[in-house]
Amino acid sequence: MKIKIHSMAFDGKPIIDDGRIVQAPTCLEVAERMHHQTPFTADLSLREYQRRVLAKIEGDSATPLPDDPEQAAAEFFTRMARHGWVEFMPDEDPIESPYPDRFQKAVKAVRDSGRTNMFDIPVVIDLIREMGCPEVALWITGHLVEYVEFIIGEPKIFFSQTGNGSGASCAGK
Repeated sequence: MKIKIHSMAFDGKPIIDDGRIVQAPTCLEVAERMHHQTPFTADLSLREYQRRVLAKIEGDSATPLPDDPEQAAAEFFTRMARHGWVEFMPDEDPIESPYPDRFQKAVKAVRDSGRTNMFDIPVVIDLIREMGCPEVALWITGHLVEYVEFIIGEPKIFFSQTGNGSGASCAGK
């Protein structure tokens, strides 16, 4: 399953042409990835997180979700889509990695070498350049935020490197 979570405008309305893509084999896994996108919601149970999100969108009169976690996730996304907060995307469209070729391999090699702290970015860039990946070093120089997001693990939530969807039905996609 693949969805686009729309960004929010200052007035609290979704911005349809903007957002982040989340993909996982099942609705429940997408809901879990979405739940853990910020440290501000990670301490909530998935059910409480979903309840709070729907309460913000639908008000306190939001109907309860089904007891089954997978059915609850499907209902959660269906209701969010009804209000324009998410958009179901075709699973067959691959998610393009935002990183250049050899990025992950180069960063992993630096990390595994133990030669520097991964947040000492100038040293990381020099080591990657020494490894023969100047295009990766140049990319990091111009994309510091994306590099740090990768290091802290955020893209692993949003850009699964292994799953391409399972074709599992979820809210009619």
